[in-house]
Amino acid sequence: MKKMALALALALLSTTLALLLAPATSQAAVTPTKAEKRVIALVNKERAGKSLAPVRFNAALTRAARAHARELARRGVLTHRSANGDTVARRLIRHGYKRAGYRFWSAGENVARARAGTLLATPSGAVCLWMSSRPHRQVILKANLRNVGVGVARSASGQRYFTLDLGRRVR
Repeated sequence: MKKMALALALALLSTTLALLLAPATSQAAVTPTKAEKRVIALVNKERAGKSLAPVRFNAALTRAARAHARELARRGVLTHRSANGDTVARRLIRHGYKRAGYRFWSAGENVARARAGTLLATPSGAVCLWMSSRPHRQVILKANLRNVGVGVARSASGQRYFTLDLGRRVR
């Protein structure tokens, strides 16, 4: 019985160590959802209309956007500041969109919410809301931003939250 308990404890310890020492999620391991893909396509349509380069999916920005959308839905608020006080930049860096090693780093964020089941709670509705607001439109149409991450979450009260994180890094 003692040998079995020791073997079980060693197996648990080795599994825990393997998880702790595993590399961070890779770019390929994060796949955009249908709604996230639709937001990206609509943002790129708006950018194309202004002869701007398209934005491309980025795993780190997606992890940050998803985490922020879930947090907003859980808290029932609409803000760029995280509950722990993180700014957009700090949150993006924490989720892997690093500044270190780059001579240029820039980012922007849009957030939106609407009652689930309404037109505004769709990817088209969120992009429409952003394009109808000058500061949000400026983020989407900022020429130097080329990477994108999107997060969509639903709150317990029936609100749908969208986070759009855009960025650019140049070595």
